[in-house]
Amino acid sequence: MVWKRIVSTKALDNAGGHFSVSVGGNTIFVARGKDGYHAMDAVCSHAKCILGVYNADDLTVRCPCHNAKFDLSTGRMLEPPFVAPNAPKDKLGLKLFKIRDNEGFLEVDVE
Repeated sequence: MVWKRIVSTKALDNAGGHFSVSVGGNTIFVARGKDGYHAMDAVCSHAKCILGVYNADDLTVRCPCHNAKFDLSTGRMLEPPFVAPNAPKDKLGLKLFKIRDNEGFLEVDVE
């Protein structure tokens, strides 16, 4: 495992509980959910836009470009982009990253 420190938990809270960050050659969407912290590839598998429309109630994030919806706990695409309604959702999921709180700082495993 290669753990990289990305931000303090306080900074995440000040940012509204979610944001995207570049670390270890990856762009990662990080969010606080009701069940803890989550980290997922932040680059939409459809048009390579950066994800950012977060819904903490159902732990999903949408792409602002074409509204594709992803499950932050599994990486699965739940709804395809509106411009490609027949996109193969099962093939367009995103990578999850392990994340931990280390004494008030969030770290992700970028290996």
